Amino acid sequence: MKSLHVVLRSVAAGLILLGAQAGAQAQVEWKFNNSYAPSRPESVQIRAFAADVEKRTGGKMKISVSEGGALGLKDADALRFMQVGTPELGFIWPPFLGRDSPALANLYVYGLVSTAEEHLKALPALKSVMKEALNKVNVEVPGYLGFSIVDATLFCREPVRTLDELKRKKLRVGSREQVETFKRLGVAAQIVPQNELYAALQTGVVDCALYAPRFANSISLQEVAKHVTPTGFPFPPVPYALMAHRGKWAALPSDLKKGFLEAVTELERVSFNFDGDVATEKAAREKLVGQGVTWHPALPAADRAALRTSALATWDTLAKETGGDAVAYRQRILDALPK
Repeated sequence: MKSLHVVLRSVAAGLILLGAQAGAQAQVEWKFNNSYAPSRPESVQIRAFAADVEKRTGGKMKISVSEGGALGLKDADALRFMQVGTPELGFIWPPFLGRDSPALANLYVYGLVSTAEEHLKALPALKSVMKEALNKVNVEVPGYLGFSIVDATLFCREPVRTLDELKRKKLRVGSREQVETFKRLGVAAQIVPQNELYAALQTGVVDCALYAPRFANSISLQEVAKHVTPTGFPFPPVPYALMAHRGKWAALPSDLKKGFLEAVTELERVSFNFDGDVATEKAAREKLVGQGVTWHPALPAADRAALRTSALATWDTLAKETGGDAVAYRQRILDALPK
């Protein structure tokens, strides 16, 4: 009888041990690579997303977010490190993928859409193209993070209120497609890195810069460019793609995948709501005016139409230059845009 009690106690102890081991194994922990600084709005949203995943999975899945490039990974290498599975998660803005996926680099160009309403009409096609392209390189795309509607504005040393006046100035832009778009309009545009822009304006290397009012104070742009003219277009609001290692995503238990995707739905609901962008831009404008900046009316309607026409031509050129899927992707997005 005594031996039976011993056996039962041993079995009970074994069951408790197995239960503890199962509990310990129940939590899945994945790393999330975020190259942006913790203060960026995107970083705030990703942290909230990670907390939401843990909540919706009852603590069974934890996402450990590494910010500010802490993992030593570069955005240009995203398609390469996502093949390895460490980290299991990340997010990427498609223009950063020009080297490894040229077809994704110019899904939108500056001057293509002017409002959130236009962008939202094209968004389903844009998401479909992004998912298809990333799936081709064996990267899972469980969702997206919206990119804000950020006004692209001319910051100039002297008043510039029309494209004709801009033709007599040297303009700083941030990408090759912007160079090409303005070049078609007879504007001398050049790429100047952000960390060199203040000095370039101060010394007259450039007379104007295409920049975002909400970020101007981060480099004290208002000190060297006191005349501001909206162009009527935002910077290309291509969304970020959430990326997951395909094998690990496929092996994720169904209950955890369900909670993860519910958190993705909430992330998209919040990040693709552009209502707050109007208030943010208004506050940025008021702050700059208070700092002595003169705010001029937006470029005339004819100039805005010319910019869009030039942007469409640039987009066509870049797509044909890239070849392959780029031409087909452009057409699908173009078909979805309002006519």
